[in-house]
Amino acid sequence: MIRRRLNALRRDGLSTQVYLVALAIALIGPGLLFTAVLLGRYAALERIRFEQDARESVRGIALSIDRDMAGLVSVLQTLATSPRLRQEELGPGRLGGFDVQARAVKETTGLDLSLRRPDGTQLVNTALPHGAPLPQDPHPEDAAVLATKHPVIGGARAGAPGRPPTYDVAVPVMIDGAPAYVLSVTVPVERLHQILVHDLAPGWTTAIIDRDGILLARSEDHANLAGQPMQASLRGSPTAAAGIWEGVDRRRRPVLYVETAAKAAGWTVGASIPKQRVEAPLRHWVVAFGGFGLLALAVSSVLAIRLWARVAEPLRQLARAGGALAAGQPVPRVSTPIREIRQLADVLADASQSLRRRIAERDQALALQSRSLAALRESEARFRHMADSAPALIWMTDDTGEIVFVNLHYEYLFGRSTATLRGGRWREIVHPDDLPGFEAAFAQAFAARTPFRCATRVIDRHGAVRWILCEGVARLDDHGRFLGYTGCNVDVTEAKDAETALREGEERLRLALAAGRLGTWEIDLASGQHRLSARSAEIFGAAPLSHEAWTRTVHPEDRARIEAALEALLAGEAEYRTEFRIRPEAAGLRGASARWVSAQAIVQREAGGRARRVIGIHQEVTERKRAEEHLRLLVHELNHRVKNTLATVQSIAMQSLRGLDGAAAAAAKAAFEARLIALARVHDVLTRESWEGAELAEVVKDALAPLEGPRGGTDAPPRFVVDGPALRLPPRIALSIAMALHELATNAVKYGALSVPAGQVLLSWSTAEGRLTLRWQERGGPLVVPPTRTGFGSRLIERSLARELDGTVSLSFPPEGVVCTIVAPLGEPGTARPEGRDDGRAARDEAPARRRAAGQA
Repeated sequence: MIRRRLNALRRDGLSTQVYLVALAIALIGPGLLFTAVLLGRYAALERIRFEQDARESVRGIALSIDRDMAGLVSVLQTLATSPRLRQEELGPGRLGGFDVQARAVKETTGLDLSLRRPDGTQLVNTALPHGAPLPQDPHPEDAAVLATKHPVIGGARAGAPGRPPTYDVAVPVMIDGAPAYVLSVTVPVERLHQILVHDLAPGWTTAIIDRDGILLARSEDHANLAGQPMQASLRGSPTAAAGIWEGVDRRRRPVLYVETAAKAAGWTVGASIPKQRVEAPLRHWVVAFGGFGLLALAVSSVLAIRLWARVAEPLRQLARAGGALAAGQPVPRVSTPIREIRQLADVLADASQSLRRRIAERDQALALQSRSLAALRESEARFRHMADSAPALIWMTDDTGEIVFVNLHYEYLFGRSTATLRGGRWREIVHPDDLPGFEAAFAQAFAARTPFRCATRVIDRHGAVRWILCEGVARLDDHGRFLGYTGCNVDVTEAKDAETALREGEERLRLALAAGRLGTWEIDLASGQHRLSARSAEIFGAAPLSHEAWTRTVHPEDRARIEAALEALLAGEAEYRTEFRIRPEAAGLRGASARWVSAQAIVQREAGGRARRVIGIHQEVTERKRAEEHLRLLVHELNHRVKNTLATVQSIAMQSLRGLDGAAAAAAKAAFEARLIALARVHDVLTRESWEGAELAEVVKDALAPLEGPRGGTDAPPRFVVDGPALRLPPRIALSIAMALHELATNAVKYGALSVPAGQVLLSWSTAEGRLTLRWQERGGPLVVPPTRTGFGSRLIERSLARELDGTVSLSFPPEGVVCTIVAPLGEPGTARPEGRDDGRAARDEAPARRRAAGQA
């Protein structure tokens, strides 16, 4: 039977009734489908909006908790500054005044306060009667408060039997910059429960969880669940939104769980919402849409069937007339109440002759129209893609100035689409201070139909101020009719910031140059032109604008050196740092002495490495040069007077010892003269270095040179083996070490290794951690016997030298040879001395160090 029906359908086709019903469904179906899509989109947006509202509600609870915590911390910090904590002798029972203050705060807040020492000993506890014994009760948060010196909010603590759990808020009590005590307030979790139940949404369950996952408060069943662990099944599976999960609550109901953090305490605030409440609006709309769709389909089908009854018979007649039309015969008239069918029958008769021609024309027109529509759609798509891909803000207005198009970049930057900018609302994104000027400029250009260009400040979607360069031109059609403006806005914030930074940098440079009284100069190597700032022109007395004028200004004795320094700079061989004199005549100061100028410069090169220009600074150093010359004269005069003094001392000593006879007197004369000569040699080294210090190698060489001599053969080893790194010593250390080396060498010549031909002295030094270690070791001499008494040389080395160097001197007498080890700081002696030293001498020793430090500063 089914096969016969299918064959009949293939042969006879479907009835008009079926097509009309299908047509009705086809007309209504897309609308229903589109409505379903919109409904789905609406459901998704509603879900997102609901999640956002839920997140904001939970965040509001977290903010309420933070405000409550901040209020408690503020009360504690205010109480921690009480003068009674610093004026009274702290101890149990001795804080009556502060106890009164604490109990007054308790009456205001209804919360118990506790003051504890770092070891946990309670000094004040408002939970106990006044005068009651106070226990040693350290709280877990005390260590964190004392370590961080900041307020700390503790976790849940079990309450007394029959009492709810509590948590502590603790702050440090700072005395003389250090945490001396811990002041805390004990808060019952019922306070958090009151925050949760305030303005609670119907059907929601909110909770507060501490850092260990313990429930502090819950809007439902708070008394039974406070202090219990958080239910892990609430975080069943995460959603696309951060901080939102789908899970199951304690009643085994599917819920939407929203969570956020309370920043002040580090706790977590969560809310579970039954999914039934989330999805209730969607189910309502689905049922309404389903009923409406079924009703629309039923009504359209009934109307189609009734219409079919009126249309079917005339259509059958037209179908029979089709054969006559195909055969080229006249089409009979059709009698029907439907005017269109009757007119169609009449037209068929008249149109039979031109049917083929019109069909061809129609096909051609349809093809042309299809191509035009495709080209238009492609052009619009290209424009939209180009506008949305452009890294700029593209906009269009109509002929009234109303915004009709903006690209996606507007939405990225301002979070606004075309619809939100209409009606003049584009003014909301322009900075209020720049809006009047921008509107006036745009109105003037719009009225004159001229190009528009204006830089203005705008406010982006995050509230930040940015600079944009707005440009627009009039848009005309093919007939010259004005259609509006098309424009492009470019973000020039970075350029504006760079321009501001450049101006600030130029101002800082100008002030720095003015503060240092520095002048700038520049040489354009292509043109040879010199450019000088006002200060440089003031230094030179004029502004030499050419190389020849520059050369005439410099003193003749310094010209060659200046030219050589400039050539070395251009060749990249050296830096340009020089000082030269200016001829008084060139500076307009006839009869005056030459002026000294310090100059530094760098060369600016092109990409290929060719020098383009030279840029530098000038500073007049005439006074410094005069001071240096005066200082050199003083140093030379001082050196001369010191040598005269040494010669006078030597003459006086020789005159004083002339009347003494015997070997002891001769030895004393020789020893005294040798020590003066050693001191004079080191003085010569320091004189060559302008008393700024001396190289240790030079001091050793001059001290040991008189004792070094030929050994009887060219292959014989030297008398002294010296080894050590290059090291520059301050003047006092150099003098002390030279005297010590002289005494050691004298003893070695008399009794030690240098008293025999095969003897040798090993002298080495090293530095580590800012200290000098110098070692004198004799070998190859006679066996050493420790002395029974300490002579002048040994006392000079072991006592005076150690005191002068602020170090240690070790003198030992092993049989193979004398060993002396000197350890001294490399800093100037006298800056740090051991305790017990004479204060007057220490002050005298520290005075030169202070003067040197002041000079360096």
